[in-house]
Amino acid sequence: MGVIVPIVLFVALVTLVLTAPRFGPLRDRRRTAAIAAELTARHGFRPSSGDGPDLAGPPFHYGSARRLDAEVTGGLDGLPLTSVGYRCRENGSTHFYGAVLVKLPTAVESRVEVRHEPAFHSVRVVEPSPGGRLKSGDGWFDSRFEAYATDPRLALAVLTSAGVDVLRTAPEPCSWRVEGSALLLWRSGGWRSAASLLASVRAVVAALQPALAGPALVQDVEAG
Repeated sequence: MGVIVPIVLFVALVTLVLTAPRFGPLRDRRRTAAIAAELTARHGFRPSSGDGPDLAGPPFHYGSARRLDAEVTGGLDGLPLTSVGYRCRENGSTHFYGAVLVKLPTAVESRVEVRHEPAFHSVRVVEPSPGGRLKSGDGWFDSRFEAYATDPRLALAVLTSAGVDVLRTAPEPCSWRVEGSALLLWRSGGWRSAASLLASVRAVVAALQPALAGPALVQDVEAG
């Protein structure tokens, strides 16, 4: 009996170590499915049909067995929006992200990317760097996010004190990238609720208003 108990405990510990990485992604998938159901039931979204959105760049730059889950489309404040769960396999583990794609009313002239967490990288996966790293000058923002832009002038017009204050209203921090009229938000593990997801989208879109207004407003922001 004295030998059996340690063996049983060892087997249980090994089982826990091997299965624990699966629990998180499974929980995140279920939560994202519940968010999709709520968006459909309460916000007029509908299940998407077809092959799904074309997800490129971080965090969709690595892994195998890539799958989309709980994809729904709808609108928010007049903007077309798609919410989707994304998962892939890497080195024996499942990685899961929640993603939101927004079609903006006008194109942004600079590619701007804000990362709440570093893009995944490993010995086999090179960390993708968009280049153009910049600092906003806001201590709260710069300690929590990394910002990149092809045109720093336009990005800094977005990341003013007022813009950062708007971003702080997001219930959960997330990463986002805007290129042309396509805005992509993503978060490892997804969002906690539909309300949190929608509020995050509203915060980023509101912060982007100087860029959406065009060069004239950017110049006004710089002058101010």
